[in-house]
Amino acid sequence: MVVLAASVTTKTGKAVISRQFVEMPRARIEGLLASFPKLIGANDSQHTFVETDSVRYVYQPLEDLYMVLVTNKHSNILQDIDTLHLFARLVSDYCRSLNEREVASQAFELAHVFDEVISLGFRENVNLAQIRTITEMESHEERVQAEIAKSQEKQAKEDAKKKAKMMEMQKREMQKMGYSGGTASGFGSGGNAYGGSGGMGMGSSQYGGGGPAGYRSGSPYEPVRTATPEPERTAYNAPSTSSGPARGKGMQLGRKQNDNAIVNTIKADEGIPDAPPVVVSPTTHHHAGLPSPVHQQIVHTESVHVALEEKIIVTANRDGGLENMEVKGDMQLKVSDPDRALLRVVLDMKQDPSIQYKTHPNVDKKLFADSSILGLKDPSRPFPTNQSLGILKWRFVTKDESLVPLTINCWPSPSGTGTVDVNIEYELQSLDLELRDVIVSIPYSGTTPPSISDAEGTTAIDRSRHLVHWQLPTIDKTNSSGVLEFTAEGDDAGSFFPIRVSFASGRTFCGVAVKDITAVNGGEPVTFSQQTVCSTEEYTIV
Repeated sequence: MVVLAASVTTKTGKAVISRQFVEMPRARIEGLLASFPKLIGANDSQHTFVETDSVRYVYQPLEDLYMVLVTNKHSNILQDIDTLHLFARLVSDYCRSLNEREVASQAFELAHVFDEVISLGFRENVNLAQIRTITEMESHEERVQAEIAKSQEKQAKEDAKKKAKMMEMQKREMQKMGYSGGTASGFGSGGNAYGGSGGMGMGSSQYGGGGPAGYRSGSPYEPVRTATPEPERTAYNAPSTSSGPARGKGMQLGRKQNDNAIVNTIKADEGIPDAPPVVVSPTTHHHAGLPSPVHQQIVHTESVHVALEEKIIVTANRDGGLENMEVKGDMQLKVSDPDRALLRVVLDMKQDPSIQYKTHPNVDKKLFADSSILGLKDPSRPFPTNQSLGILKWRFVTKDESLVPLTINCWPSPSGTGTVDVNIEYELQSLDLELRDVIVSIPYSGTTPPSISDAEGTTAIDRSRHLVHWQLPTIDKTNSSGVLEFTAEGDDAGSFFPIRVSFASGRTFCGVAVKDITAVNGGEPVTFSQQTVCSTEEYTIV
């Protein structure tokens, strides 16, 4: 079997998408596809293939379109039909509706999966599930490596704990050795500097050893000190157990210092007031290692709960142009009551062809395309309970700078005297959005922190990372623009980039929301809860 080309064609012979798999002139493929409508017009409608002198057309109607497979005449017709059905299922899986516009919008993905089915004209031994795995780039080896890395990390933590325990035990042993004392006993034994007994007593007057210079006359066993006595080493004497006046413990190994007392002492000397406690939600964004709190909704969850999460990725240049903008969304459905698992989710969403939607394989795609309703293909089948199920994903990519939700313009002006006057301006372009917890992080050069002259909201300077954090609690249509002005050292205007932005919103950028949830039988409304979080994943002005 040698497949020459695969195509989704209109009834008039216009190829919406075509893919050739062997080395043939493009004009030859276009000529074969152009002659296809004339051949099927004269062919019996009971057959789904037609032959010419050189090739065989195997086709399948897809509503107003045809899925056409062009092969040579020596190929196996049964294999051709099986391959044709696989192509048709792929087209239905990737397109919400089988029309020319939708197929054209998914042309890139369809060409990619077509190449997974046919390679150099020959059918690959793959099925629909394997193709989905390949296109989603799931790798068993990658998962195995991730598990191995996780196991190694766990083992390294355990080894670190063991080493820390061993070091603690060694410190305790050293502490015990430092407090142990000894008494001089026997001929020629003397107390050394560490309170122990050793063989350095003979002929060593310094340590009280034997010899004419080391003993008093008439008492050969009594050690004496020399003219320069050894200083008392009280730190190494054994602690007394008898009752008496308390002695100082001296320096101890492994003892922790009271850091809070030291900090409080410094604050009292310098007159620094105590900072109020900062409550940080579990969801945080990190810019240059500094966490910034992000407002998180507290929602009372019902037995049917829907969570919508959207991430925004923006890369803009300092001249105001947009290099790339991508929005990725995900909808999770969780049903905790089995009696309410037979349901349908009615969406309120934009019918924008530039937004790509992808539903769960078990969701009825035709119902979603026609009515914006998420329901299972089998209405009698309930949704899984007590687990979050991803039922819808969407993606939006654009380079239209007018669609950026928040623009940041930086105007650095070198003064010629070793300083730069910087003006930062923000402007909310999507007035239907309300942005919360907005933080704009601007780098600066020099060793002296910048001097802030004018600012909307509040500012904070991170001296260790040379960043100015401009914090705005809320940006909406009432305060859609604002300015920050400061003066910093240096003469390079490019040292104030890249600028990083983070924010959160309670509405999705793509306008996806849940209008209602109804039961399959009877259509009665179902009580549900909804949580929506739209935040930045990477928002940079370079």
